[in-house]
Amino acid sequence: MSAAPLLRTAGVTGGYGPVDILHGIDLQVGAREIVAIIGPNGAGKSTLLKTVFGLARLSGGKVFLGAEDISGWAPARIARRGLGYVPQVANVFAEMTVQENLEIGAFLRRDGLATAMERVFGLFPDLTAKRHKPAGSLSGGQRQMVAFGRALMLDPQVLLLDEPTAGLSPKYQTQIFQIVRDIRAAGVAVLLVEQHAKQALALCDRAYVLAAGCKRAEGRGRDLLADADIGRLFLGS
Repeated sequence: MSAAPLLRTAGVTGGYGPVDILHGIDLQVGAREIVAIIGPNGAGKSTLLKTVFGLARLSGGKVFLGAEDISGWAPARIARRGLGYVPQVANVFAEMTVQENLEIGAFLRRDGLATAMERVFGLFPDLTAKRHKPAGSLSGGQRQMVAFGRALMLDPQVLLLDEPTAGLSPKYQTQIFQIVRDIRAAGVAVLLVEQHAKQALALCDRAYVLAAGCKRAEGRGRDLLADADIGRLFLGS
């Protein structure tokens, strides 16, 4: 990757309470890239996203958004700076309508709300006819669209996605992966943690493999997908 990265971690160590889950993680995400983080359960994948977004303790290393050191910032300040985050669970307000969920996502905006909302509905046309329905009444795939859209309401440079296809049918998994491509095409870089490792490697530009809180491998998605050792150790093949 020749251009300066939009998002970079340098030696990130951290976790929860007194326990460090991550141990010296370096990664980077460039403009219009899809970057995947894969690895076994308990590897620290979701913890890494939470640490980057200020939701887990950063005990060592640095996080940079562009040239700015955002290490230890509060999540709201990080979101205002241009980083979006979609958690794996509890990522919509079920009793609120689709439109109300999007409005909550724009809580830091001072203007441009209507423009941002129509841009989101343009990206997720399935939601347009359901904008006044409770988010909890939607299918799993559509709820994920609402969660993505809420995070996009602040026009992030980079979007963090934690297990976006978890619990979805194969049909909706395929749809979510296409939406990730559409988000990238709209100019937003994506860093995603994904349990379906083979599909993630086929989707992404580059990937990192984590195990026991350490980075074990990195490379282009298609190269890691074709690597016999990676397949044997982490892809079940």
